[in-house]
Amino acid sequence: MEEKNLIQIWNDQRAARIKSQLAPTLLLSVVLALTTTGHLTKTTDQTLKLFAIGLVIAGGVFSVTAMVAAVRDGAAVIASLKALKGLSPLGKSISKSADSLWMTGGLFVVLSLFNFVVLWIYLFR
Repeated sequence: MEEKNLIQIWNDQRAARIKSQLAPTLLLSVVLALTTTGHLTKTTDQTLKLFAIGLVIAGGVFSVTAMVAAVRDGAAVIASLKALKGLSPLGKSISKSADSLWMTGGLFVVLSLFNFVVLWIYLFR
């Protein structure tokens, strides 16, 4: 595969990663708004609290799944770029980003778990 095609795939994957985070971000924003305005607190009905936790978990699972797939696919593009000779400056830059790609994916998983844990503690302690 040519460098131009690989860079296009890379860009498409970046756009997909960004778009895949819009719904979970909106969901977390709604939960944050409910908690900060006092509509979702420790005294809220147990069923509603569990529903909110379930939404955050579901959003997190789908979000993390999309991110892991995107990181895996991005790593494949990087490996393909590294196999090519005479890369452009952009191709070289992308091919050097494997470590930051994996670190971003790992950080994303950690932050998703953090969101769940903080909400759980807030609602149930």
